[in-house]
Amino acid sequence: MEIIESMVTSNPCYRAGKKIHVKGLVLHSVGCPQPSAEVFVKRFNNADSKVCVHAFIDANTGKVYQTLPWDYKAWHCGGSANSTHIGVEMCEPNCIKYTGGATFACTDETAAKVMVARTLESAAQLFASLCAKYGLDPLADGVIISHKEGHDRGVASGHGDPDHLFRQLNMNYTMDDFRKRVAELMSK
Repeated sequence: MEIIESMVTSNPCYRAGKKIHVKGLVLHSVGCPQPSAEVFVKRFNNADSKVCVHAFIDANTGKVYQTLPWDYKAWHCGGSANSTHIGVEMCEPNCIKYTGGATFACTDETAAKVMVARTLESAAQLFASLCAKYGLDPLADGVIISHKEGHDRGVASGHGDPDHLFRQLNMNYTMDDFRKRVAELMSK
């Protein structure tokens, strides 16, 4: 896993510089057909941005673009998890087209699955590193959650990401599988 430091120094969230005591990690997906992390870094690096995450994972390369220091408060989930969890966005395949809410059509399911698998593996490696850094157990309740799970727990706004990708791309994959992969990487 390669981490490219791309701090969004013009973003009000970065400039606020509020620190958090890291208690967990939230996995997101960007919710639009854009595989390039650099596009999001540029978009978020402005004084008018109302949102901010700690990192984006490029769907073409699997590279991690870190946009905030890990212990900064980000505006990524629209709920109280902003004050306790690191937020990481997976970029999404350009062969999907959203048709309403979290529902999409896909013109190349094989390519989409490859891209999602690439971002998931980079995310698992990153989360394993962050769990080690902050002394977190990836299998403990509430430590690693998706945005959807955050909503279900009442700590995030109503989104379905990234669970909707796994389901609609018929990947036979869950957040439990992701948490197990993080734990496996930590044991190596």
